[in-house]
Amino acid sequence: MAFGVIAASIAVTAPADAAPTRRCNDRQACFYFSSNQQGAVATIYNGGANLDAQIFKPDTGPGSRQKVEDNAASWDSRTRNTAFCVHRDRWWKGPFNSLKPQGRKNLSSALKNKNSSTNWYPRHEGGGGH
Repeated sequence: MAFGVIAASIAVTAPADAAPTRRCNDRQACFYFSSNQQGAVATIYNGGANLDAQIFKPDTGPGSRQKVEDNAASWDSRTRNTAFCVHRDRWWKGPFNSLKPQGRKNLSSALKNKNSSTNWYPRHEGGGGH
């Protein structure tokens, strides 16, 4: 009987690392350090000619505080009616991926960990230039 009382009083807690990373908020696009929207997250509010100054948010998972440029593996768009583009090279050059509103996916093999500029689709002209 004493064994049952002791066993019942042992509590199991999840480690702090098990907390989910922050997700993308409404009207934002986000990059993730790992595939399948896992790891650290970085919010992209506007398109940028280069991502060298942006970092993954602190304390959001593996990859926190790393530069976004050439470190993203997946992305997420919470925009309502605007597609989002990411280019391999700075200044909207090179191969690119587009993501429809409310979409999420892994970056293609041409852009996984090789991403340097972003833009909202209405400003994007086919073929990679702007």
